[in-house]
This record gives sequence, structure tokens and C-alpha cells, in this order.
Amino acid sequence: MKKLLCLALALALCLALACGAVAEESAAAEENWKIAILTGTTSQGEEEYRAAQRAIEAYGAERIVHETYPDNFMAETETTISKLLAFASDPEVKAIVMCQAVPGAAPAFNKIRETRPDILLIAGVPQEDPDVITAAADIVLYSDEPAQGDSIIETCADWGVEVFVHYSFPRHLAMETIAARKARFEENCAALGIEYVEATAPDPTGDAGVSGAQQFILEDVPLKMKEYEGKKVAFFSTNCSMQEPLQVAVLAEPNAYYPQPCCPSPYHAFPASLGLESLQVGGDDTDALKQIAAKLQEHDAVGRFSTWPTPVNMAIVAVGTEYAYDYIQGTITSKNDAAAVAAKFEAAAPGAVLANYTDANGVTYDNYYTILLGPVDFNDYIE
Repeated sequence: MKKLLCLALALALCLALACGAVAEESAAAEENWKIAILTGTTSQGEEEYRAAQRAIEAYGAERIVHETYPDNFMAETETTISKLLAFASDPEVKAIVMCQAVPGAAPAFNKIRETRPDILLIAGVPQEDPDVITAAADIVLYSDEPAQGDSIIETCADWGVEVFVHYSFPRHLAMETIAARKARFEENCAALGIEYVEATAPDPTGDAGVSGAQQFILEDVPLKMKEYEGKKVAFFSTNCSMQEPLQVAVLAEPNAYYPQPCCPSPYHAFPASLGLESLQVGGDDTDALKQIAAKLQEHDAVGRFSTWPTPVNMAIVAVGTEYAYDYIQGTITSKNDAAAVAAKFEAAAPGAVLANYTDANGVTYDNYYTILLGPVDFNDYIE
């Protein structure tokens, strides 16, 4: 009997030690985590790129893996997909944040799901239709493009704008949210007596490339101003790489107006177009707005430009990364926690209005969050 008791005690001790070893191994495994971030290059999406670099500074290079998709992403979709699949092949990668979620995001995410259903997938600034990207990603984040069709035209009306020029191209106009914003532009312009002008620009991912699209803007704005001579003309472009030449061209025309960049931010092209080399992308937003206002004042253009007070795309990367971290640590237990998303945006962009996207058919997507901020009046930042 005594031998049996000793044997039982020895067995219990071994089991306890084994369980402890397993627990320690499990804890160690949980500590071996990474968040992968895929962004554009500095030429196609500097803000997202800088936001990823800031995430590396915050969490460490051993925790954040950062890659970029090709500038000509429309012709190199397979490269984008392969980079996302490469992230997922690393078992330590527990979450992927992609911004901008250019074409290729949805098929890559769907493929990842087949072998890594555990990975949290976050898509920022999607370029695939809502029903497609929401089915592939856990969370989708984007500025509220349809609502901008209201706020931008309201700004133009306050300025007394008489003509609104909308630069875009077929690829962008085929995107549901951009098409919805365009429709509101047209409706609001008609209601307020503003002439709406649809101007087709070269697609930067096409044969002309980024430089060709930028040159077109620099040449076309003066032509439009001559065509509508004596009138106040506002210009808007749907493409990131066109913002710098558009700002430069508008600045040179006394009757030209710039209500907002496509990706609203104090840093979207303003540092380059205004010669503010010292303006750090993603720095102090209020200081950035003051520097921009001072430069605009030099050109008598304070009342002709606007933007949002916080860089929305940088906020999307930051919020996505923070959400991923909390999910990995177990602080957030759901892949789609609406309250947590809202709280993180309020911290990153105070005053942000979040809503779930509803498409033209009335379908609301509970994992697609749109963000809206109010326009900046640069007069408020003149010192």
C-alpha cells in the first residue's frame, strides 16, 4: 500500500511538473508575436509609410514587420498578394494591417484564411468594393467618402465658389465609395447653383505614370481658370499623387480654391507644395496647421485652402496597430469590437464621427467603419 501511495505521489508530481512546463511553453509562445503592416511607398502613400515607421518605434523592430506594395500596384497585384501571404507564413505574425488596401487585399486575405484563421486582418482605405473587402477582412477602416460629398461642397459654398472641378479617372470612378461621393458632389452642386465639371485625368498607374498625371494637373488647372475666367473655381482630385501639383497650381491662381486633399490631413502634400521641408509628417498637428497657415498667408491664400485637422490615414494605421496589439494581448477578445474601435479613434483623432458603411442597396456592414472630421479654417491658425 505504501509503495502504491509513493508511486501515486510521484506520478502526481511528474504531472504537475509537466503541466507547469506546458504552461510556461504556452506563455512563451504567446510572447512570440508580431504585427505585419503593408503600406505604399513614400511616393504613393507617405503618411501610411510614416505611420508604420512610428509603429516600429513604438513597439520595436522585432514586433513590427513593415513592407511596401509596388507603386504600380494595378499591374503588380500578384506582388501585393505574395507579400501578404509571406506575412502569414510566419507563425509569429498574429495580425496584418494593410493601408491602403489596394487591389489584391481581398484575395490574399481569403487565401490566408484557409491556413491561418487565427490571424486578425485589418484593411484601411480599401480599393475593393465593400461587399468584397468586408467578407475578407475582420475590420475595414476608411474616411467617410460619401459624406465628404456634403462637407466639401458646403465649404465651397461658404467660399462663394461658382465652379467645382472633379479630377478622376475610370479606375477610381468604378470604386463604390468614390462613385457615391461623386454623386453627392453633383447633387449638392446642382442644389447650390455651383457648376459641376467632371475632368478626366491620367491614371497614375497607367502608361503615363505618376509624373504624367502630375504634369497633366499642372497644365490643366491654368486652362480651367482661363476657361472660367472671373469665376471662383474649386478643384478636387481623387488621387494621392496628384495632390502636390494641384496645391501648387491652385496656389498660383488667385481665384482657385482647394477644399480638401483626397486623404484629408495637414501633411498630405502641404509640406512639399508649400516648401515646408521642416514640417515633420505625423508631428504636432496644431503646429503643422499653424505653419501651413503662415505659408498660405504669404500667398494671400488662407481663405482658399482647407483640410482635416488630423491625418486620417495615419490614424487608421495607428488605430489598426493598437487594436491588433490589444487583441493579441487578450485585452480585446473580439476580432470586431465596435466600442474599442470608437474609443481608439477618439484618442487618435478627437471629435471623429464613426459610422458603419451603408451601400447604395441599403446594406450596412458592421465591420466597415467610416471616419468623418470637420474642415479646417486656416484663419483660426494665424498667429
